[in-house]
Amino acid sequence: MRTRLAIALCCAGLWSTSPAAWASSPGQVAQDDEPVRALILKLEQAVRSGDPAAYLALLGDSADRHRAEDFAAAEIHPGATRVVVRERGRVAAPGAPAGSGYRLIVEAFVEVGGRARAARWRLDIRRTTENSWVVADEERLAALDHLYRLAINSSKQFAARDFTIRAEDLDLTLADGSVFTVDSDQGVTGLVLIGHGTMHFHPAPQVEKGQMRIFAGSETLDSPFEVAFVRVGSLESHADMSRLAARTVDPRDLRRAEDVFREESPKTFMIDLGDVTDARWSTLPPASDIVAEVRTRRFGTLTYSRSEDQEEDISLFDRAKQKNISVYASADRLAARGRFYDEDALAEYDVLDYEIDLAFDPVPRMFDSRARLKLRTRSALVSQITLRLADTLTVRSVSSDEFGRLHSVRVPGQNTLLVTLPAPVPQGTDLTIALEYAGRVGPQPIEWETLPFTQRELDALADTPNAVTQGRSPETNYLYGNRSYWYPRATVFDYATATLRIWVPADFDCLATGELAPNSPAVDDTDPARRRKLYLFTAERPIRYLSFLVTRLAPVERATVAFNDDEDVPGRVRGPAMGGAVYNTLNLTVMAHVPAVAKARTLAAEAVDIAQFYRSIVGDSPYSSLTLALVEGTAPGDHSPGYFTAVRRPSEGAPPLLRNDPASVDDYPEFFPAHAIAHQWWGQAVGWKTYHDQWLSESFAQYFAALYTGHQRGDEAFRVIMRQMRKWGIDESAQGPLFLGYRLGHVRDEGRVFRALVYDKGAAVLHMLRHLVGDDAFFLGVRRFYASWRYQKAGTEDLRAAMEAESGRSLETFFERWIYGSSLPQLTFSYRVEDERAAGHGREILLRVDQTGELFDVPVTVVLQYADHPPSEVIMAVSARTTEMRVPLAGTIRRVDISKDDGTLADVQKH
Repeated sequence: MRTRLAIALCCAGLWSTSPAAWASSPGQVAQDDEPVRALILKLEQAVRSGDPAAYLALLGDSADRHRAEDFAAAEIHPGATRVVVRERGRVAAPGAPAGSGYRLIVEAFVEVGGRARAARWRLDIRRTTENSWVVADEERLAALDHLYRLAINSSKQFAARDFTIRAEDLDLTLADGSVFTVDSDQGVTGLVLIGHGTMHFHPAPQVEKGQMRIFAGSETLDSPFEVAFVRVGSLESHADMSRLAARTVDPRDLRRAEDVFREESPKTFMIDLGDVTDARWSTLPPASDIVAEVRTRRFGTLTYSRSEDQEEDISLFDRAKQKNISVYASADRLAARGRFYDEDALAEYDVLDYEIDLAFDPVPRMFDSRARLKLRTRSALVSQITLRLADTLTVRSVSSDEFGRLHSVRVPGQNTLLVTLPAPVPQGTDLTIALEYAGRVGPQPIEWETLPFTQRELDALADTPNAVTQGRSPETNYLYGNRSYWYPRATVFDYATATLRIWVPADFDCLATGELAPNSPAVDDTDPARRRKLYLFTAERPIRYLSFLVTRLAPVERATVAFNDDEDVPGRVRGPAMGGAVYNTLNLTVMAHVPAVAKARTLAAEAVDIAQFYRSIVGDSPYSSLTLALVEGTAPGDHSPGYFTAVRRPSEGAPPLLRNDPASVDDYPEFFPAHAIAHQWWGQAVGWKTYHDQWLSESFAQYFAALYTGHQRGDEAFRVIMRQMRKWGIDESAQGPLFLGYRLGHVRDEGRVFRALVYDKGAAVLHMLRHLVGDDAFFLGVRRFYASWRYQKAGTEDLRAAMEAESGRSLETFFERWIYGSSLPQLTFSYRVEDERAAGHGREILLRVDQTGELFDVPVTVVLQYADHPPSEVIMAVSARTTEMRVPLAGTIRRVDISKDDGTLADVQKH
C-alpha cells in the first residue's frame, strides 16, 4: 500500500454556471496568453505580500468590492515564505462579449515555514480599454489546508522501556530503546522506534488466522524488530506517551532516526504537488488511521495499515515482495456496512463509453493514441477524476467538451492520472474526458487471464525447450489487456460500450474488443515505406475492459452460428426467456498462427458446437461476434475478453510442470477452448463485484468446460474430469476458502493453489450444488442468475439468491461452508439390507451418513453394485448429524460404494 496523493481539494461550493457556458476560441486564447500571464504574476505578488490591499488593486471598476474584500481577507495573510500561482483552465467568461473576458481556474500554493496551503480559485477577468486585464469577480472553490514539510524533532529523544503502540489486532512493544517524534502544530503525527522490540499481529477473522499459519507458521505473527516508523492520526488512541522518559539527544541515534524517516516517510501520506514544488509535503492522517513500517528480524519490513478510506481497512503488507499477507474489515467497519461490500460503492463515476484511436508499432511497442471517455458522476460532488494509465505514457493534453482544457498530474509509481475539474459537479452529471498520449508500454506478460501463472512458474516455463517451435523462433504476440494500463480507465472494472480504431503495420494482424466492421481492415498505402492497416471494432454491448492482440495470423474459417430455440438439444433448460434483446446468431471467425492452422480447423468446428451448447443452457449469447485465435506457446492458457478469445493449447513437449497441474486436462484438448469461450458468459457478460467473488467467473467457466466435454465425449469423460477436480479441491482446501480469490496461494507465490481452488474446487462446489437442489432447479438458477446480472458485476450472495429462488430452499449453510469456509466435512457411511418380504414388502437397503464436526449441506452419491443387475446411483442430501435413506433393491447386493466421480469434496469413511 502506497498512499501518494495529488492535490485533492475538498469542495467549497457548487458550480452555478451551466457547462454550456464553457466555450473558447483557441486562437484568441493563445493571443491573450502574455497579458493574462502578467495578471497571474501580479496576483502571485499580491499573495506573497500578505496584504489584501494588493489584491484589491487588481480589481476592475465593475467588481463587487465588498465581495472582493471578504475573499482577500480569507485567502491572503502575512508571513508567506514562498508563493506559486498557476493557471489551470481558461474559458470564455459567461455573458461577456467575445474576446472581452475569461473565466480562469487558478491554483495557489502558499508556504509559511514548514506549513503550506493549496487553494483553487475561480477568477473572472476583463480586458480594459488599455488592453490590460483586471479582476471582475472571484470565488474560492476549494482548499487543502494543513500541509506539512515534516522532519524528525531533533531536539527531543525519549528513552523507552516496555512502550507499546496499539492498533486493532496489532501490538508494537519496544522493550528497550529510544523514540523520536515527528511533530506538527496539531501534535505528534509520527514516531521512530529504535531498539529491541516485538511485533505481535493477531488477526481476528478465522480466515486470516489461516493465512497467518501459511505465512508465519502460527495464527499470530510474533517477530523481534529493531526499527519501526509509525504515522498516526490520533496518538492518544494508540499509545501512552507518559511511559516515555526524556533523555539527552544522542547524535548517533538521531542520525539513525533521520535515515529511517527519509526512507520510510515517502511511502504514506505524501502529497505530489506537481509543478508547484519539489519539496516533500505531507498531510496528517485521519484520526482513526495508523500506518506502521516495521523492520522485523524474521520477515523483513512489513507494513500494517488501518485506513478509513478502504472497504477492507486493515492490512498487513510486504512491500518488497508486493504481497498482501492479510486484508480484512475492522470490527467497526463490519458493524457499519455488514459482511459484504461492492467495490463500486466508493467509485466517484461510471465510464459509459470509450472511443480509442490508436496507432501501435509493435517492435518498439510504441503507442500514439487519443481516447475519449463518456462519464457519469456517482458521488454527491466530484471535483477530480482519477484514471489508471501507464506511467510510461506521456500525456500531451486533457480536455473536456464541457470544461475545455483540464489540468492533470501523475501519481508516481502508481500508473495513475489525476484530472482536476474546474469546479465540483453534482451526482448524475454526464461529462467527457478526452486525452492525447504517447509512449512505450510493454505487452501483457504471458500470464494469460484464464490460466494465471506465478513468476516462479513462468521462469520455469521459460527454461523449458518447446518441441513444437524447436529450430525456429515462435511467432511473437503483443497482447494488451486487463493487466496493462494502455488506455485510460477507471480505478475499478466496470461496464461500458466502446469503439476502437487501431492502426498497425501492414504485415501484422489485430484482434480487439468489439465486432470488426465490414471492409475492415483498410490498407493505407499513402506512404509505401510505412504501409499500415486500420482496424475498426465496435462493442455495442457493454464490456468490462478493452483488449487487443497484435500478431501474424492466417484466416481459417468464418461462419454464422445460428441458435434455434426449438432445437432439441440434450440438457437444454426450459424456462423464462432472457430479459432484453438477445442475439439469434453469432458471427464466428477462427484464425491461427501458420504452424497451428491444421489444429485450428478442428477448433473451428468445436467452437460452433461449444457456442450452441452454452447458448442452450444459458438462453443467451452475450456478444454479436467471437473471434477465436489459436496461437503458439509452451504452456496452455487463454485470454478471453468480450468479443475475442486467444487460445494456447498444450503442445507436444509440454513441460512436466503442467503434467500434474490443477488446470491441466491433457486427455481432452477441447477443454481449454471450452473454458476460454465460457468466459464470454462468465467473467465478461457477468462480472464480479470484488476480488472475493472472482470464483464465480473461473468456477463457472471450468464447470461449463467440463459439461461441454461430457456433452461431446459422454458421461465417462465428465466423470474423469470431476474426479480430478475433486482431488485437487480436497488436497488444497486447507489453503483457504474460495472467497479469498487471488489471495489463495498468494503469500507463497503458489499458483497451483489458486488454480486448484478457484478453478477446480469451485467447479466441484457447483456440481455439488446441482446434486443438492436437482438438475431443473440448478440450471434454472443459472439462467436466473445470468439474466439478472448480464453486463453487471455480481456477488456470491446474488448467486445464492438465484438458486434459493429456483430451489425453494435455504442454501445458507451450503454457501457458508463451501464458499466462505475452507474445512471439509467429516462423514461416515454405513448401510443395512433389510428383508421385509414377510410383511409383504420388497427388500430395501437402509443408507446412513453421520456427520461429526461442522455441519455441512453435502450430497453423497452412493453406488449400489448388484450381482444380477446393472449398478445404480443414489444421491443422499446430507445436512443433519444423521441422515438416513431407504432404497428399494432391484436385485442381490454385491457391494455398496461411495462415488468419487461426482465432485463431492469429502473422503467418506465406510463402517
